[in-house]
Amino acid sequence: MLLKIVIFFVLIAIYVIWHVVNLVQKRDSSYLLFSFIITCIPFQMSFPIYTPTYISVDGIGSFTGKIFLMLPLIASVALLLTQKNKNVTYWYKNERWVMWILLLIAISFINPFNVARWGTVAFAVTLISYILFFRLIYNKLNPLQILNGIFASFLLLCVLNFCLAILYPVLGVTFVTTIFQAGGDMWATRNGTRAGAIGVFVTPANLGLFSVIASGFFFACYLNGFKKKLSLMVLIVTGITIILTYSRTSYITLVVILITLFYIFKNAAKPLLSLKSFFLGVLPAAIVLYWLVFLSPFSATFLKTDANDMYQARLDHWTMGMDIFHRSPIIGVGINSHLEFVNRSPEMSKVIHNDFLTSNPIHNTHLIILAETGIVGFALWVIFILTTINRAKINVAQNVNTILSLSQIALIITYIIYGFTDWAPVSHSTFPIFLLFTFFFYKYSISTRSANVVVLSS
Repeated sequence: MLLKIVIFFVLIAIYVIWHVVNLVQKRDSSYLLFSFIITCIPFQMSFPIYTPTYISVDGIGSFTGKIFLMLPLIASVALLLTQKNKNVTYWYKNERWVMWILLLIAISFINPFNVARWGTVAFAVTLISYILFFRLIYNKLNPLQILNGIFASFLLLCVLNFCLAILYPVLGVTFVTTIFQAGGDMWATRNGTRAGAIGVFVTPANLGLFSVIASGFFFACYLNGFKKKLSLMVLIVTGITIILTYSRTSYITLVVILITLFYIFKNAAKPLLSLKSFFLGVLPAAIVLYWLVFLSPFSATFLKTDANDMYQARLDHWTMGMDIFHRSPIIGVGINSHLEFVNRSPEMSKVIHNDFLTSNPIHNTHLIILAETGIVGFALWVIFILTTINRAKINVAQNVNTILSLSQIALIITYIIYGFTDWAPVSHSTFPIFLLFTFFFYKYSISTRSANVVVLSS
């Protein structure tokens, strides 16, 4: 806890210096509070309020089971006291996706299968804290300031993660794996099987996920000429970081999103499903992936090491997830509760004798959604994916909100691919990033403030 306080004040000092430099150079600093809160996401800066008692020792779901006073909520209170145009109670059409999540939370509260309602509360607190903060920031900043805030935050995080990745595993400085997250030294070595960079996160998977999303964002900036040289430099740095995570899923996802974003940027006005998209998009991606898995210097990562063990562990986890789904197929067992459900179910605990399965969230984000929210939640998830990609493609074709639209496509693709192998997309340290991009993507999409969003394409 003491170390996190030190890190918190170091980050404050960095942003204060940043603010002073901007004042001296007569540059805009209005986005720095927004940027600071985003930067704090991976560090999970918050203050514990209540710790419920559970049977599950290591976690009750993919999220934390503790109730925290969130940093964005504190920032929101400050903004509410100082901001004239608050406008936080009115619901917009472009926030329907938030309403969907709130509906699933409400269902989880009344769900008789939910044995960890405090876990649902923890998820709800996180969601509400960030959405409230983003709404206030939306009222305070213009689109260019929003983009500058995201850029500054991701720039700082990517450079820091790169430096930490060089220290470990390249230079073998192991103490950096425990600076930011407890237990990082264990996950950085994957229990002794192979080393991988974790940066400011707790596992290589989380760092890989963040770095892939960041790569999509900086590639979108590069394609649109926004801070083009710096975007390219950070994209290269982030790519090296991804390599040093030795995360198989991250390698595959990075290839897919870079090829997809480039194709959509050049062909947004044309149908996604066509012969041209196959020959210029699908086929090149398939060839690169084949080379990556079977012919490249990284092929051993896919075909040797601990790959077989990891594949088997995931298959066992997926079987467990489907078993949970069959017990409550319509509404699931409640958001952020599936591990507690397994540990409290006499029938399931008799069948499952693997501590890894009962102490780690299901390594499949889509199955977590299916198990915890049932057919209702999973259907909304599929609808969200399809409608979001369609709207983002329309935005790019109209040259509106292009950077955030391409970033959102990268985010969705990352969640789709990563979601099949890991639970990191719905973890406490990365899910707010999903909320960040989705919120501002929808706010500045073509059907809303189109008069102001053209600046994001310049």
